[in-house]
Formats: sequence, structure tokens, C-alpha cells
Amino acid sequence: MDVQVPALLPEIIFHILLLLPVHSLFRCKSVCREWYKLITNETFVKAHLAKKNKCLFYKRKDVLNTCCVNELLLDNPMSKTSIHYPLIVDDFARLVGSANGLLCIVQLEGISIYNPTTRICNRVYGGFVAPVRHYQVAYGFGYESYTDDYKVVAVCKSNNKVKVYSLKTGIWKKVSDFPDANLLQDGLFLDGCIYWLDYLPNNLPNIVSFDLLKETYTQVTHPRYDEGEKRLDLGVLGDRLCVLSSYAEKALTDIWVMDGNDSWRNSLFIMYPQDHDGWARFCQTYCMSNYGKILLRFGYRVCIYDLNNSSLTFVNEIDDCQWVCSFDESLVSPIGPGLRYRLRSWKVKSRMGDGSSIAI
Repeated sequence: MDVQVPALLPEIIFHILLLLPVHSLFRCKSVCREWYKLITNETFVKAHLAKKNKCLFYKRKDVLNTCCVNELLLDNPMSKTSIHYPLIVDDFARLVGSANGLLCIVQLEGISIYNPTTRICNRVYGGFVAPVRHYQVAYGFGYESYTDDYKVVAVCKSNNKVKVYSLKTGIWKKVSDFPDANLLQDGLFLDGCIYWLDYLPNNLPNIVSFDLLKETYTQVTHPRYDEGEKRLDLGVLGDRLCVLSSYAEKALTDIWVMDGNDSWRNSLFIMYPQDHDGWARFCQTYCMSNYGKILLRFGYRVCIYDLNNSSLTFVNEIDDCQWVCSFDESLVSPIGPGLRYRLRSWKVKSRMGDGSSIAI
């Protein structure tokens, strides 16, 4: 006797699949055509992204890795392992930033927009060409929600010329020149804007923002720092812009968080570890948990600061790293007309239709 199994309503299937991690959803895409359409639907992709499963992407000893932030914050960091990804990077490559699970990596041969969860990569070419070298350009990468577009911003340091690449159109375009600036680092993305520190001679650096929708520039007011020689770094804490003001003589870092109307509050200060070497400082923030733990970077080391007892714990697995960047696990794929790869094992499969492959 055949047993009739009642079919689940599409709404129920939608919410069940939302609970699964990305690697499980990839397998579920093969179940049937309806599930494939559902999982690849833009509404589902955005709903899954809203879950905010935060991870770290880092480069250690020339190997690219990821690990789950929740496991680092809630459990013993010493017991965690990482997953290796065979993405092609050269010795001069650098990690610009992340947006909605996509990473922007600048290399000699071009720019890679890469999703480390789905392992899909989109190669972007163009922008500033020779004789301008990649180290002569300050980059920014972010997401513009109104047009649902991802953009790469390139600022030439020698003449402040600016070009913006749209993943939706696949086109570089020139925009108005950057204000007279000296940008030493790549920009930080937050809420539709890219932020840079503009280093002025014999003065504190300005905080300059670039609106990805309007493609205009704005100068942001500084917090009222304490007296003394300091080094400044930009970060994000609790979905707000923050400034890390580090004092080598005092061996501490003040963290200022921006509130509404361009006002700042001194959120906390963190003392350097006793064994610091004199040059390292707290220079990046990655996330803050609901339990009062902050994941941040001290020099080349990643650590966890506990607000409840002011303790600092280093994550030995993420020690001596050239790159560290936080990202949200997502199904979002790089879009555009550039070369697009799905990385499998140690081969890069070309999707240009010629069936060729490039060995890593």
C-alpha cells in the first residue's frame, strides 16, 4: 500500500532552508528544480544574508583560511580549525575589504571579487593602467543598497583621480577628483560609504567619506582626543564607525564610537598586553558579541577583549597574519561580465565556454 506523504507548503520550506548554512544549501540545490529556484532567488539570498553568520577570512603563511566568529567568541579559540581555499594570490596582493560576504582582493593582474563561502570569484580588469602601479592606488569596496550594486573605488595617490567600478554594469567610470589628500591605506566600508584617513603633514589625519550612491565626498569631524602623540585607525564597532586612538607611551588604545549627528563618545580603552614589543597597536575591530566580547587585532595577532572582566585573550590559530577581514557567510555571488571562476580543489575552472582550466 502506497503511503501518501503530504507536501510541505512553499512558505514552510522557505523558512526551513533559511536555517541551513551555505554549504548545506549548495547540496539542497540538487534536490529538485523548485528548490534550486528558491535557493537562487534574490529574496531568499537576502533573507539568508540577514542572519549575519559572521566569519573571519585571513592569510597566514601564504595560505588563505576562514573560521567562524561565533565559535571563537563562545568557545575555546585554541580548539578551532580553519578551512583552506585555493585562491590564486600573488606576493603583492592585498585585501581591501568586504561587503555582504564578498571580499575585494587587489593583485598585480587585476582585482578579484570573491565569495569565500561559495568559492566563486569574479575578476575585474581595467581602472588605472601602467605606469600607475597597484601600490599607488588607494581602494575601497562596498555595497550600495538603493541600486543593489557593489562598487570598487580607486583613488590614484599621485594626482587624486578617482574611478568607480560597478559590478552591475561591468564598467569603470571617472568621477570628480578626490580632495587634495594623502591616503596611505585602503578605505573602510560602512552603510553605503567608504571612509579613509587623509594624512596631512604635521597634523592629525582627516576622516573623509565617499558616498557610493551620490559619489560625493564629505569630511567627518574628529572626536576630542586626549593630549599626546597618537596613531589613529578606523574601525566598525556595533555597526557604527569608530576611531582607535593608540598611545604608545601610555600603552593603551581609546576607542571612540560615532553616534548620531557626527557626535562621538569615548566607548572604552584597552591596555596593551604586557609583552608588547613597542610598535604594535590595536588597529582593527571585527565584531562585538551580545555578551560583551570584542574581536580585534593587535599588530599581526587577533585577540578577544572581554568587557566584563577587562581580560585579553589571543587567538593562537590566527597569529602572525598578513590579512584579516570579517565577512558574513552568504549566497551572494559576484556579478558582471568579467571572468568568473568556481574554485574546485586546486583547479580554476573557466566559465568562458571553452572548457579550459588553469592550474593553481
